[in-house]
Amino acid sequence: MHQAFISLFLYYERRIMIKTVKRTYRFRIYPNPSQKELIEKTLGCCRQVYNDFLSMCIESYKADKNRTINKYELMKLLPEYKETFPYLKEVDSIALQQTVIHLYDAYMNFFRHNVEFPKFKKKKNDYGYTTMKNNYDNIRFVEDDIQIPKLGRVKIKLHRRLPESFKFTMVSVSRKGKYYYVSLIGEEEYFDYEEYIKESLDPNNSIGLDFSMKHLFVDSDGNHLDMPTYYQDSLTKLAKEQRKLSHMKKDSTHYRKQLMKIKNLHEHIANQRKDFLHKASRKLANTYDYVFVENLDLKEMSERKTDLKLGISIFDLGYGTFLSYLKYKLEWLNKKLIKVDRYFPSSQLCSACNYRKSDLTLNQKDLGLSYLWL
Repeated sequence: MHQAFISLFLYYERRIMIKTVKRTYRFRIYPNPSQKELIEKTLGCCRQVYNDFLSMCIESYKADKNRTINKYELMKLLPEYKETFPYLKEVDSIALQQTVIHLYDAYMNFFRHNVEFPKFKKKKNDYGYTTMKNNYDNIRFVEDDIQIPKLGRVKIKLHRRLPESFKFTMVSVSRKGKYYYVSLIGEEEYFDYEEYIKESLDPNNSIGLDFSMKHLFVDSDGNHLDMPTYYQDSLTKLAKEQRKLSHMKKDSTHYRKQLMKIKNLHEHIANQRKDFLHKASRKLANTYDYVFVENLDLKEMSERKTDLKLGISIFDLGYGTFLSYLKYKLEWLNKKLIKVDRYFPSSQLCSACNYRKSDLTLNQKDLGLSYLWL
């Protein structure tokens, strides 16, 4: 009886400690020519619905500024709208419904949260569409493929294993340049053992990171991580391709092909940077319990008008992206990322005796922490 009570107690305690969090996993897909054509058609139809319904919202507001538009009113207009444009019936109907919902949320957020007003979508930009998983298992994995409504089985590259507790309800299909992706959006259970490991977190197992223009960061142990300058290394090639584009007739076939070539090059550079930052942040998250960083305003630094031309350099380093990766990786492990106030004189304070040296030059500050001037 006593053992049964203990087992029951541990079961309910474990259930209390299990939390559900939202997760998104993105994978590369390889559609065949007919599937690519259908994806492009769906993207075009979603773009048309978004733009036309946004025009309806604007006209409704101009007609009566005191009347608040209703989501279900917009949804009821969709069937009649599809009768006007019969080709809309050839694509995923749920994708069109989700487009109307996303438009409504963006439109109302402008009034509720004072954010930027939604813009009309352009054909030249990269977008995606979202569809839903229903009870009939219309979206599922079949061997090395993923089953997607209207598209059928699409080849997918599962570069990582999905957790068993992960259950997705929505799927987003997107294109960036010549690359196609599928994002699985759902919820995942994880065992929240934070209360149990608080005492096991070692304050001495910590590290401080200081932003450096010459490197990605300099840590409190005197080490630095050199960030490859992917963008600056590709500037010559990008300039060459941009010059070719400038001599072509706008919206011609060759112009669109050259524009796609430039987009693919930018996407390749971005993927290189993300891969490096993911690996660097994962290594730190697995090694340390506490990570201290300075709360910098990177946007203000990049826009600062000086002779140093920090904009491209800060953009190429991707330090802000690195911190966002590091933050959620530490949180997944119930570890801590602590941001220090940007006006705290960390570079001027001696790490041994706490003496403040306020006459550091810019080059000395850029090298990293205070141990360098000891």
